[in-house]
Amino acid sequence: MSSHLPPSVPVIFSPSVARAAASAAKDWSYVDSWLLSKYAPLHLKVPSFERNPDTLKAILALAAANEAADDSRQQIADLESTTLAKLNSNTTSSSADQAITQDSPSPSTTETYQQAKNSILTSLSTSLTSSGRQSLTSLSSLSQTLSLPPSQAEPLHLASSLLSLSTEINNLGQAGERLDLLNLHIARATASIDKLLVQLRKDPGYSPVAGLAKENLEVQRRIKTLAGQTLPQLRERVASLASVVAVAGSEGGVGENGRMVTVEQVRRVQEAYLGLSRRKQELNVQLQAFQGLPPDTEQARRELEGLRKELRSLASRRDEVFEGLVEGGLSPEKESGGRG
Repeated sequence: MSSHLPPSVPVIFSPSVARAAASAAKDWSYVDSWLLSKYAPLHLKVPSFERNPDTLKAILALAAANEAADDSRQQIADLESTTLAKLNSNTTSSSADQAITQDSPSPSTTETYQQAKNSILTSLSTSLTSSGRQSLTSLSSLSQTLSLPPSQAEPLHLASSLLSLSTEINNLGQAGERLDLLNLHIARATASIDKLLVQLRKDPGYSPVAGLAKENLEVQRRIKTLAGQTLPQLRERVASLASVVAVAGSEGGVGENGRMVTVEQVRRVQEAYLGLSRRKQELNVQLQAFQGLPPDTEQARRELEGLRKELRSLASRRDEVFEGLVEGGLSPEKESGGRG
């Protein structure tokens, strides 16, 4: 008993204190054995400085909860083993009995299955805590709300479906807000249009002229008159002009290939004619140099050779005269005589 008390605490000889110390020692012994059974490989023990009433109370509560959970699990395991043994005993009959049982299950087998099912559900419901029962109820309600089959009623799938539903609700909420804003804009635009319509109706500048109906009737009457009298005359004039054009085309307005001659074709022919006229004038200028020659080619060549000889003789005479003038003008006698 003294091993569980701090060394600094003096020993008090009192029956109540002795009973409390004995109870604490018994509890600490139970805690040590429980920790040893749970953590045997680690050899965990409560340190001496942690051995106080609060720590003892917390560990005892933890041990009690653990034992209660172990008892519940043991009961479920025993029930499952018993049910499995009963089912195995029922399935060890002959093949014919098994076929009959599969086609139409016997009342005893069905009753055993229902009893096992009810007992399992009862054990589960009684073993659940209030928070666990509330969580199970929430999961079942959520699966029913999401219309999920029992095979998909898993926490992960439920969470994914819940997130998808939340996202869809958020999107629908945003779409509703946008529709409300659009409705507000439409209402404002409608109000402004109504206001503008009232102003236009009140403004005399946008009102029709008093005699507009009469003018409209007069215009319609003129249109009918023109359609009845003037249009036939215009059609006759167009027909006469078409006949005149056809006659002109048959007389001289048709080309060699039988088509009508257009203004563009006439313009091109005129430009070609003017070009030929300019070329003729250039050739006439070039031919003026050969005027006076005989028409025969040989005679013209002989006359041309004679003229060339005459030209060469005149050129040589010119050169001689020029040289004589140059030599006479540069001689020393003429230069001295000129000075005297």
